[in-house]
Amino acid sequence: MFNTEKLLGKIVGEIIGGSGKKGGIADSLTSGAGLMTIVGLGVGAMEIFKDQQQKKAASPPGTAPTPPPTPSTPPPPPGASAGSTPPVPPPPPGAQTQAQKPPAAVQGDELALRMIQVMIAAAHADGVMDDEEKATVLKKLDGARLEEEEKNFLLQEMDSPLTIEELTSGMEDPATCRSMYMLAVRAITIDTPQEREWMDRLAAELNLGTDIKDFIEEQQL
Repeated sequence: MFNTEKLLGKIVGEIIGGSGKKGGIADSLTSGAGLMTIVGLGVGAMEIFKDQQQKKAASPPGTAPTPPPTPSTPPPPPGASAGSTPPVPPPPPGAQTQAQKPPAAVQGDELALRMIQVMIAAAHADGVMDDEEKATVLKKLDGARLEEEEKNFLLQEMDSPLTIEELTSGMEDPATCRSMYMLAVRAITIDTPQEREWMDRLAAELNLGTDIKDFIEEQQL
């Protein structure tokens, strides 16, 4: 079995680093540290976003809006003294057990695989890929020097891309979610209504706010 993380590095190295470019992020990706480098991009994206937001906030402010009046506190119900806290109702049966067993977060090889699969699924956003489109995708990865097993794997994934729900299941870490969205953005050009709808659904499932989603798209991070 091929190294999933190394394949991720090869693919993203071509998409972000560009064919034939050496040094910096491209070397980090293709060296086998693809997953950690990608997650780092998600962290860096948020830092840049926050920095821009802080600069906007530091610009000369206008007249500060008048805060809305504080609503008056409603009177306590009959029989309850002022300031007392109403009793909290017990949780429904089974709720505590569910809270103790959150869905397992995606990690390691499975996470690297998801990052590859989201790029393939994004390429399917506006319809089914034919053989010519598949060949075009592989042609773009010529510089990655894919092994035969890796090419066969990519072709199989192109024939049966995951749904958005399958791609995002267990995705909990915010930086990793941003990274997944960044890869989908870089994998395609969003120029059809179907692609726009698919990307918006992906962002929603990843719990990305509108501001950070738009920022990633505008910056092509």
